[in-house]
Amino acid sequence: MLSGGSALASNLHFMPQAQVASRAKTVHRLEEYLSTMTTIVSDFTQVAPDGTLTNGRFFLERPGKMRWQYNPPTPILMVSNGSELVYYDYELEQVSHIPLDSTLIGFLARPVIRFDKDVGIVAFSEKSDVISVTLAQLDKPDDGQLMLEFSDKPLTLRNMVITDATQQVTTVSLNNARYGIKIDPENFIFRDPRKPRNQH
Repeated sequence: MLSGGSALASNLHFMPQAQVASRAKTVHRLEEYLSTMTTIVSDFTQVAPDGTLTNGRFFLERPGKMRWQYNPPTPILMVSNGSELVYYDYELEQVSHIPLDSTLIGFLARPVIRFDKDVGIVAFSEKSDVISVTLAQLDKPDDGQLMLEFSDKPLTLRNMVITDATQQVTTVSLNNARYGIKIDPENFIFRDPRKPRNQH
């Protein structure tokens, strides 16, 4: 796997100046689009590495809040309140707490999104009104990658492809997405089903 900074710099070095300028303009557009996006509510379809198809509902409220609510029979819920991602497996009755900043998917929930600090672009494509950028944590490039795919005119986030450290690929498609709508704050509060209602 290519490391973020060196990969991008190497690719740009061999491009005509006009192409470099065009790419920089597009990257800036993506940063501005993601940074000014307030909320998303969307159905999603997920294809796991083994081909298993699941679906559910995705909520994002920037900064910091997100919820991945899988439909039955998938026994998974992921909720972020801004600082950590809570992963709950209903089947195992197991809760995991993961620092949001340590996850690539948490990158979307940052207050300001830039592709030039700890998370950078390792691959870029723009053709037929479809733009894709592949991101990696620059200090941990082998921990995985996140590819974001946008349709253009108007610019809209459509798909995400997550590649983990073992090169297993999961594809998530956003369907019927609505942007900028008000979301009930309860969606971003994890209430542990294992505990009585008054002990969350």
